[in-house]
Amino acid sequence: MDAFFPFHPRLVHFPIGLTLVGVGVVAAGVLWRRPQWIACGRFSLLLGWIGAAVAALAGLLDQSRAPATEIVTRTINQHITAGIALLVALGLALYWPLRDKKLLFGTRRRWAYLGLLLLAAVLTLIAAGLGGQLVYGLGVGVR
Repeated sequence: MDAFFPFHPRLVHFPIGLTLVGVGVVAAGVLWRRPQWIACGRFSLLLGWIGAAVAALAGLLDQSRAPATEIVTRTINQHITAGIALLVALGLALYWPLRDKKLLFGTRRRWAYLGLLLLAAVLTLIAAGLGGQLVYGLGVGVR
């Protein structure tokens, strides 16, 4: 049974890729006014959000198996904080255009939306970097 643990690192790679690609495609679609790009990018963001939510649940389950050292605990807490912030930012990025149909074309609010997408990308990279530090730097789940 222990051969299947930890689950979390096995589940994060697709959500990271889907989120970053989705951010790029939606941003390009907004800047170049390409509705088809926005639709494809938003689908990628949705899949990334679902995958990140599943990975977050797996991470919370796997957390109990991590060593209880101060540095590991601090890094896990930072990783969780970045992950929750990412889920919120992605959720807002998915919801806002549904609420405001004119958001993406011709309004100044589209710049705020692009800023939200940038925030989601930065949070993705921060959470991924902290996860990499846990695995490769601190050996969580591999030692």
